[in-house]
Amino acid sequence: MFTLAAIRVQTVGRVAIRSLSASSVAKKELYLKEIRSYKPDASAAKADVSTKEFAAPKAPEAPKNDIDLKSDLKTYEQAGVLTQ
Repeated sequence: MFTLAAIRVQTVGRVAIRSLSASSVAKKELYLKEIRSYKPDASAAKADVSTKEFAAPKAPEAPKNDIDLKSDLKTYEQAGVLTQ
């Protein structure tokens, strides 16, 4: 943002002091004035087009088991031990 010509560095003892030229200060003031005067175009129609209503997603359903555990357990118990 600052040019090398605009910044002068003076050394006083061991401390360096940086001073800005008047043109840099004027540029900074002009920049800040323009930022402060900026007014965004806030039209309701423009906002409605770019956004949508939030809709929460559906909750997932629990998996359904079609397994009949009682009959499978009886079949297992009746099968007995297999030996070769």
